[in-house]
Amino acid sequence: MVADPQFADIDPWNTRFYRQTIGKLTAAVEHFNGLDLKWCVNVGDLIDSRWESFDEVLKPLAKARHKFHHLLGNHDFEVPDAFKARVPKRLGLKHRYYSLWADEFCLVMLDTTDVSPYAHAENSKESAVATAEWKRIAATGAINAQRWNGAVGERQLNWFEDTCHKAAKARGKVIVFAHHPVYPANNHCEWNADALLKVVERNRNVVAWINGHNHAGAFGVHAEVPFITLKGMVETEDTNAFAEVHLHSDRLNLIGHGREPSRELVFRQKD
Repeated sequence: MVADPQFADIDPWNTRFYRQTIGKLTAAVEHFNGLDLKWCVNVGDLIDSRWESFDEVLKPLAKARHKFHHLLGNHDFEVPDAFKARVPKRLGLKHRYYSLWADEFCLVMLDTTDVSPYAHAENSKESAVATAEWKRIAATGAINAQRWNGAVGERQLNWFEDTCHKAAKARGKVIVFAHHPVYPANNHCEWNADALLKVVERNRNVVAWINGHNHAGAFGVHAEVPFITLKGMVETEDTNAFAEVHLHSDRLNLIGHGREPSRELVFRQKD
């Protein structure tokens, strides 16, 4: 897994070193290529900005011997309006949100940019609706009422719940991957984090949530479910951050590299 590479051919800003992402991704791919993996996952923000950034950042990923599955991040849409609708296809996505099965695990890949001002053309209906929702939430004083967050729309929320139900019938455990966090509460969380947490609470076959977006990383446990925010790869000039995950029937072992810490997380039990 990698989080927030945010490549762009631009000078560093603060603690972010955008050009160095290519070397870091190359090192991560070389490590992954030496392992027997099912897939690789990028949890969003492959680029920082500029449509042409995709051309360069996808080169090291093309050398991976495992398929990379991508999630959409807010920075992936920091491109001219004419290109925004083409972002999912550029990342090889047939659908903006989807699920995958790996043995007894159903991996739910959410699109947390679903309702957002940045993922659609500025003059579009979708952008206007999202901007109105953002302003409504900001008026409440919510700390996560940031333009670079977003919400999971009602249709996707229903799909998420339905996917959990279907996985339960198949005796599957659900692991959620997303770009934006929902827990612990901070200014990086989805606008409707509470609605997403309720789905997790109602479906006891959901056993873990993994996301990016908050480059500092974070960890918390809610309703016995571990919520992991991976550290952003773009941060620091020369220290990498990526991870591999080993899934067992009762636990998850996350092996961190560089700035990413390793963790062993025991899954909650069904009622």
